[in-house]
Amino acid sequence: MKSLDFLIPSYKRPEMLTEAVDSVAKQVIENHLEDRVAIVVVDDCSPNVDLTYMAEKFSLYSNFLCFSKNRINKGMGLNIRDMVASSQADYCCIMTDDDLLQPGALSKIIHIIDGRNDHYGPDPVGAFYVPRYAYLEDGSLHDIVCESFKENTIIEPGPLNALKYMHDGFVLTGLFFQPRLINYTLWDTYIENAFFPVIYFADLLSRFKCLYVSDNWFIHRVLNECHWESWGATEKSRCIRLYRDYMQAVSIVAQQAFSRTPLGAGMLNLFREEADRYKQQISSVRHRIENNLSVYQTTWRRAPYWVARLEVSEFYQRIRPALGRAGRVLSKSVKTAPPK
Repeated sequence: MKSLDFLIPSYKRPEMLTEAVDSVAKQVIENHLEDRVAIVVVDDCSPNVDLTYMAEKFSLYSNFLCFSKNRINKGMGLNIRDMVASSQADYCCIMTDDDLLQPGALSKIIHIIDGRNDHYGPDPVGAFYVPRYAYLEDGSLHDIVCESFKENTIIEPGPLNALKYMHDGFVLTGLFFQPRLINYTLWDTYIENAFFPVIYFADLLSRFKCLYVSDNWFIHRVLNECHWESWGATEKSRCIRLYRDYMQAVSIVAQQAFSRTPLGAGMLNLFREEADRYKQQISSVRHRIENNLSVYQTTWRRAPYWVARLEVSEFYQRIRPALGRAGRVLSKSVKTAPPK
């Protein structure tokens, strides 16, 4: 069994895919990790990718690289889900086909995997991740996100931390997790949600330790050509879907958290975290509108109010049952309290 699988879903970007594979494969060879690290590429039925040509192109890496092509287009979520389900490695990483592994990063990753029990206790580390360093095509740094801490930190499992750090699953490339620990029933239920990494990462956070590593392991290339046609015909419709899906993801994680938390201070903390997640998303919508008025126009001028209504609705649906339970508990305690 391999220690690590790099799972690379691909669609319509053969040139970038070649660069992504090379960035990993060369380090596998340099570090003599052919028996421990595998690269699995599954192209999602791209019209411009020839299976035979790509297999020949990667023939030098054939002892640790597998390349295949879906006969039909599954869509990104299902393609990645099937790749994860097929992985038998200790850990896997979903690496998008336009990203690159930083030079020298692979040896650090293997060091974390080998030392996870010695350094972080006997309980399983379900996942570990690094911040997302995003770069433009000219090589300049665009931004850094998913930077949860300033130093290596263990995140203890629990519903509160699941809500607090769920957004960091957005890193995708840069998140390493044990495929055998994934809740595939949950993933399958919400297979169409664009934020599926946030959903399954939150589930892992609720059940297992997670390690945050303060390092830069990947070059995430942004503002380049992407093919999100299945998510909407226009950029506006795709953005609306993204915000809507993220709201649903928060609701899903919150619902699971509430089901695992007894009534009390812990429940109130969950309410606060859920509200913060919604608030952050609304703020990001406003920011995008203010900086892209020429693109979003009147549809996006109404978006904050639409999202705000969704926030209130989702949050009220979560808090109403808990308020009802609290009312019943208080009512019962008043009735049974001894007279003074």
